[in-house]
Amino acid sequence: MSESTFNGDRPIQSQSEDLFGFAALADRIAASLTSQAANKGFVFGLEGKWGSGKSSLLALILARLREMDRAKVAAVEFRPWLIGDRDQLLTALFEDLAKAIAEVQAARGDASGQTKRAAGDVVEQVRSFARHLGPVGKLAGLAGVLVPGASLAGDIIEKIAAAASEQTEGPTLVAQKEKLASALLDLDCRIVVAIDDVDRLEPAEVAELLRLVRSVADFPNVSYLLCYDGLTLAHAIEAGTGVSSGNAYLENIVQTEVAVPRPESFALRRWFTKELETFMTCDQTRVSELQQVIDETGGRVFKNPRAVIRVLDSLRVFWPSVADRVDTPDLVWLRLIAIGSPNFYRWVEGYLVEYAALSSGRIRISDEDQAAQTQALDAALEKDGLTWGALQYELDRHLPGIDLYNLGAEKDSRIFSQGDRRALAQAGKDKRLASPSHARIYFTLVAPADGISELDTVRLVEAAAKGRDAVAAFLVEIDRHRGDAGASKAERLFDQLRFTPHETLTTWPVEVLIEGMVDAADELAKDKGGREWGRPQIWFLMEKLLRQIQAATLARYEAALASAFETGASMGFLTEIFRQETFGHGYYGDRANPHDRLTTAEGYEVARIVMLNRYSELGLDGIEPSPYASLMLYAWSQGGARDDVMQKIAARASNEVWLLRFLQSLYGPRSTLSRGAMETFFASPADVVRKVHSLARDGNQQAGDIIRSFLANNNADEDELEAVFTDWEKSPVEPDNDDGDPEG
Repeated sequence: MSESTFNGDRPIQSQSEDLFGFAALADRIAASLTSQAANKGFVFGLEGKWGSGKSSLLALILARLREMDRAKVAAVEFRPWLIGDRDQLLTALFEDLAKAIAEVQAARGDASGQTKRAAGDVVEQVRSFARHLGPVGKLAGLAGVLVPGASLAGDIIEKIAAAASEQTEGPTLVAQKEKLASALLDLDCRIVVAIDDVDRLEPAEVAELLRLVRSVADFPNVSYLLCYDGLTLAHAIEAGTGVSSGNAYLENIVQTEVAVPRPESFALRRWFTKELETFMTCDQTRVSELQQVIDETGGRVFKNPRAVIRVLDSLRVFWPSVADRVDTPDLVWLRLIAIGSPNFYRWVEGYLVEYAALSSGRIRISDEDQAAQTQALDAALEKDGLTWGALQYELDRHLPGIDLYNLGAEKDSRIFSQGDRRALAQAGKDKRLASPSHARIYFTLVAPADGISELDTVRLVEAAAKGRDAVAAFLVEIDRHRGDAGASKAERLFDQLRFTPHETLTTWPVEVLIEGMVDAADELAKDKGGREWGRPQIWFLMEKLLRQIQAATLARYEAALASAFETGASMGFLTEIFRQETFGHGYYGDRANPHDRLTTAEGYEVARIVMLNRYSELGLDGIEPSPYASLMLYAWSQGGARDDVMQKIAARASNEVWLLRFLQSLYGPRSTLSRGAMETFFASPADVVRKVHSLARDGNQQAGDIIRSFLANNNADEDELEAVFTDWEKSPVEPDNDDGDPEG
């Protein structure tokens, strides 16, 4: 089959398409249907589950029958499920049979003009007879008279029409049936009526059809070939007739039943593989994984030929749109479970959406959420007849965050693991289903807006060849693309870049990358809700990339970072790094950490002088409009210019409007005004708070908000404020030793 060939539910039409040896069985069944004694009818059942190949086997049987002597054998393909009104079943069958008899007459060489006209009369008589008989339901009680064979000759049709319309005169129905039997025997032609998908009918229609078959089954030269799923048909019989055992009822109608042979699993998988090779490609390094998917998951899903066809057709739909954008084994695995395990498939889709949001830092998964998702997984597996024990290694190969070794008493920690971020980055490079940048493609054919590919990395390096401005512009441009989880494409890119191998980084223009990244950092942090410990998530990711570059090529990194401190446009990001290093080197506070620094002692000192000069050049008026004003003021003070900063603030504090605005910048919606903050920027902090309290009592709303924040920080009420002042003034002044983030 070619790439564009879709099979759908089309049964095979010729022996050349027979992959499972159905042709030999079809020959035997055709011979059986035509070799029965002529003096009786025959009902043959072809039983098989949905998708087992019944329709394909039936097509081969009909093809064999039509190859026989057309003067002796007529095959009628009756499709009752295409008839919307069950009352039209008998009429439709009569019409098909009349046409078949006309073809037999023509095949016998008696196709003169008169004979053709007679054949046309037969068709019209059949239609007329059906109209006179009325709905099938009205005749259901006339045991033994519902005979589709009555349409086989014009004179018999007339007699049956008369019998149907008789009141009390004329031949009895039993006598009429005997005459029918004689006429059919004289016909000397075996008529096979094939009825596929009997189990697709409504229960009431099943009852009508089987009554019809039962009424004619003992007529000469008429054989019925019924195709059905035995279990489904038995239930329909029970619902349609009210009998207690549908199987027993069916046994009274079907004289011989043959089950469609089930192809071996190996044959189905071999067929699938052969077809897959005609329209899909697979990287040679992933061929063994693809074969494992076909053998393991395919072996579970391929219960019949139709399952193979459905998966192949599904892949034919997806492949043209996702070729070269996904991993072939992952795609085949996903389409297999979509067909074979639909409940599990829906769980996988939901899990990957949540995992993408989790990996972006936009959400947190609580213990309750994790437990609920785990329970949902177990429920989905149970509905599909699967278990965690049987599937756990399969999940680990295809999905992110699967922990096989930490089940726990409640098995809550099997999913949403984030232990191996490096593996997640590799999944992105390999376009795996486990990659948050690629997972959506597997379901929707469209990449997520924040999806990352190798091309994005190439574009970044190409931008670096043009200069720092090109790098910054590229990052700002891709940052506009936001995914469903709220993460931006820039965040996804940095999340992946931080795992770039050292040997690769040494070949990149890292100096320009660092400078361009720093220039764009503040712009990229705008309107970002995700924060790590008070910082924008993207700053956290940038820092991780800096550390990776530092480990890969130290000398080039140090020179680039020094240049970024001196000329970088993002004072917010630079201030974050500078303050972190101020604490890390022990220059301020008591949190020195020699193992977690972005600068050497010499490098920090150079950066300190540079940053203090930049703050001084900006001054209070230049810093105040920045969204990172508080952060910059703390860094300025803690970096060695506390006295200078306090003097500048004191010179402006006499302006009440400015003072209140400045104090409000020292805390945010999720924090309160602390003593330490006041002590960092004021020589007499208690006096400043007293002044603000006085303004609040005079009705200044802004001052009132500041006092309420200060009281909340000190766990005090307003009537305890003076006691707070007294205690404060007795204690030594200690500048704020925390991070100073108004949001933290």
